[in-house]
Amino acid sequence: MAIVQISQIKHRRGTNENLPQLGSAELGWSVDTQQLYIGNGTLAEGAPDIGNTEILTELSAARGDIPGLPATYTQTITANTTANIASAAFDSSYPGTTINYVVQRGTNVRTGAIRISQYLSNMSYDEEYNETADIAFTLTVTQVGNAYAQLSATAANTGVSAGINANIKYSFANLSFS
Repeated sequence: MAIVQISQIKHRRGTNENLPQLGSAELGWSVDTQQLYIGNGTLAEGAPDIGNTEILTELSAARGDIPGLPATYTQTITANTTANIASAAFDSSYPGTTINYVVQRGTNVRTGAIRISQYLSNMSYDEEYNETADIAFTLTVTQVGNAYAQLSATAANTGVSAGINANIKYSFANLSFS
């Protein structure tokens, strides 16, 4: 009769501050920051330096840890209220901003983008979106001074999703004009 052996592979884990130097190709999980690392190994093994290298994940992108990728923000908008959710700044390098967003209210979802631009101290914006049903949710952009725009959200207490809070997830991307 064959002998069946079941094995479990375990990896190191702990808080980010207390994660030890990992061995070559050994994985380590930071339980507090939810970051995954792999050990570089030793210089004799050909590692460029001794240390742990972070393996990038979708959480790394959400935290803004990946250069070139925007951070993602999440906010709850209470039904029947207006909330300021974001500010956009303009300067000569970045005269425009795109805010990509997903709003969920109950089982209904709205995805879209708001493009805000400034020219000679005059701000303009447009919005394009798709939604599964009327979620009674509006986004408003207001110019604040010459260099800022404020994005506000209102979850009305009417329509298909009356009385249900809305959750908005959004990220910024700068527009550059040449």
